[in-house]
Amino acid sequence: DKVEELKRRGFTDPAMREWTFANDNGRNPQMKTARFYVEHWEDMKAGNIGYLLWGSVGTGKSYLAGCIANALMEKEIPVKMTNFAAVLNDLAASFEGRNEYISKLCRYPLLILDDFGMERGTEYGLEQVYNVIDSRYRSEKPLIVTTNLSLDELNNPPDTAHKRIYDRVTEMCTPVCCSGVNFRREKAQEKMERLKKLMND
Repeated sequence: DKVEELKRRGFTDPAMREWTFANDNGRNPQMKTARFYVEHWEDMKAGNIGYLLWGSVGTGKSYLAGCIANALMEKEIPVKMTNFAAVLNDLAASFEGRNEYISKLCRYPLLILDDFGMERGTEYGLEQVYNVIDSRYRSEKPLIVTTNLSLDELNNPPDTAHKRIYDRVTEMCTPVCCSGVNFRREKAQEKMERLKKLMND
């Protein structure tokens, strides 16, 4: 019951419950890095060590993060996996106040921010992104971030607003490059082949 409750609260998308080591197709070269994180969770927590899972679109970054989240929740460790689009929506609709919402996020032993850098670059949006990242930074708890941004883009931000955010992320999170095939494109190709076969039959 506790694991069920943690997963209900911890994921913004129920599909993420399926992102597990058991369901892995064995083709992501970084899966061992994800397993290592879970196996050494106590050290990661004590050292405030996170991952920056970066790489191009469709290379399984979110899936890797989901595997870590699921495995830790199955050990009854609370994890929150969300993205800034959801965070900004929640903040806009938050009755309890911005600070309370952000401090709730920071109470999780592990926070995972998916698709970092894809949020709207408005002044308000960037300010909220900074508030969340800075609060997490000051809470001295680990953060895992997935992003399509390259390390070069993170190390050379376009302006001061982005620099304040990126500097904290790169300090908190150890970069892990997710390279390899685009699984989404591969899946789309498979579907197209299946459809062709059906039409030919």
